[in-house]
Amino acid sequence: MRRALKWGAGLFAGLMLMLILVVLLFDWGRLAPWAANRLSAMSGREVTIEKLDIDWSWQPLITVEGLTVANAAWAKEPLMAEVERVRMRVSLPALLRLRWELPELAIIRPRVRLEQNEEGVANWDFTAGKLAAEATTPDDRTEMPLIGDFLIEEGALSYRDRRKGIDFRSRISNVAARDTDRKVRVEGDGTIERKPFTVTLVAGSLMSLRAAEDPYPVRLDLAAGGTKLALDGTMRDPIRLEGADFQLSLSGPDLAEIFPIFGIPTPTTAPYSLSGRMQRDEGRWRVDDLKGEVGESDLSGSVAIDPREEIPLIQANLLSRKLRLIDLGGLIGLDPGEEDPSASVAPPGKVLPDVPVELARLRAADMEVQFTGQNVVVPDLPLREVDFHLILKGGQARLEPLRFKAEIGEIAGTVVLDGRQDVPIGNFDLGIRNLGLRPFFKGTRFEPETEGALAGRIQLQGTGSSLSDILGTSDGEAVLVMENGTLSHLLVELAGLDAAEALANLIAGDDAINVRCFVSDFDVKKGMMQSRTLVLDTTDTNIKGKLALDLGQERLEGRLQPQPKDFSPLSARVPITLGGTFKEPAVGVEGGKLALKGGAAVALGVLLTPLAAIVPFLDAGGGEDSPCRSLINQAQAK
Repeated sequence: MRRALKWGAGLFAGLMLMLILVVLLFDWGRLAPWAANRLSAMSGREVTIEKLDIDWSWQPLITVEGLTVANAAWAKEPLMAEVERVRMRVSLPALLRLRWELPELAIIRPRVRLEQNEEGVANWDFTAGKLAAEATTPDDRTEMPLIGDFLIEEGALSYRDRRKGIDFRSRISNVAARDTDRKVRVEGDGTIERKPFTVTLVAGSLMSLRAAEDPYPVRLDLAAGGTKLALDGTMRDPIRLEGADFQLSLSGPDLAEIFPIFGIPTPTTAPYSLSGRMQRDEGRWRVDDLKGEVGESDLSGSVAIDPREEIPLIQANLLSRKLRLIDLGGLIGLDPGEEDPSASVAPPGKVLPDVPVELARLRAADMEVQFTGQNVVVPDLPLREVDFHLILKGGQARLEPLRFKAEIGEIAGTVVLDGRQDVPIGNFDLGIRNLGLRPFFKGTRFEPETEGALAGRIQLQGTGSSLSDILGTSDGEAVLVMENGTLSHLLVELAGLDAAEALANLIAGDDAINVRCFVSDFDVKKGMMQSRTLVLDTTDTNIKGKLALDLGQERLEGRLQPQPKDFSPLSARVPITLGGTFKEPAVGVEGGKLALKGGAAVALGVLLTPLAAIVPFLDAGGGEDSPCRSLINQAQAK
């Protein structure tokens, strides 16, 4: 029995000695091809390792040199990742207890290139190695390896998203944690959209990363051009990015500049400063208690972002209690940098906004946004409130409803911008209801004698790469009507070129005259607006005419024929001509003999007969109480 035990002990000692000799004398470098083949099979990409070496001890040091990972077949660069050297020391006693402890981990000169193509496929999606990747992913922070000295030296990271137009390159200067009690600090810089980019991340120690009972502290500071972002708070589970609770601070010269950084399509704005509480749970980010300023306007509300697999869903509910419309001018083509709100993003000599339709932004995310702007400040325009519900889905944006509320009445309807095809399509269906006329003359000589409400409807559809192109190719129709109002007698006399009465009114006063009916009805084809009917009937003068507006070239041409109903020695019923451009219109007098006197009014039956065709159109836009209905009925009876 003793002899058997001695033989057994001797055999075991011999085997251990042989194992030690094999470990010490074996050329572990021969394992490099085997390890590379195993990694290639697991990832579905070609992996190469130039050299592998193991310095054995109770904490063996594993050194890997020349590690590369091939890129996806569709990517421009041949390699997704390359690392000059990895040094990793492993604790064998801890490994025997089924625990990963790395007393030392150093990654020297890593180069990582992340990319998504036009279909949203990512080059880090290792389909063939998905199960292996899931198996190696920690279930929670307690399963993270315990790392002692940690170093990343001279790293580089790039990220490109072809759908969103993002091209980010950053240099990771140094990541170091020399002992388990120190905080981890990451610093990087580079460019994004040709603008300088810097990022600083200060997080809790690697030891605290494993402590599930304590929230993990994180501070992130990011700057790209003039845009600055700061996040300061904690994460309950930093491995899965769950339980985030941060104070957010975001500022910059223009909200549109955050699109290349975060992929959130936002309009061009004035300089802004915003803050709020940012949280993440169950895969969704949310910002509550959002508040701040955009230019001279305030902004508050909440924003939620669901990243989703294909494209993110962004939901927001926003309120501005004091809105200077120019601060959010990019929504309607105005330049927030201009003090004059009439200044638009348009070519020289033109007034229609030439805002380009950026398909990348339309297709970057789905959005549901409710916005209300109160106490609207727009010089020379009597607006009081703006609100809209934006639905952006699959590249099609709908503003439904869109409302501009004035002192009296409103402009409301639907605007659709469809970017699902190469050339965007725009649809406009806007109704004008009881829009008070007096506020438009506020502060002028004619305000006291001006009264009345406008109603009408505009329906247009066009295609083009910019807003002006869409309007310049549009088809549709437009109607504007008013009844039972009053106008300045002086305005009407000047329109009729009755110099004697106009001069008398300038000296003696300006009495208001009643407007029985005003109607303008336009047909729109390929950007050309042609008046089918243009009539102004007052107790003093009737004016009829023709007017053509070229929305593409922004030119106008027209002729107005005044018919005064009273007699004046200097009354000259000479036709008025209109011409020039939208920016610089020209008004003249048609040459030739003066029209003969005849105080009788132009027969309304003749002028208004064409209006019967627009009654259904007005009903859809202005309701049952459409202006001029009684006069239209009279004309039809005749």
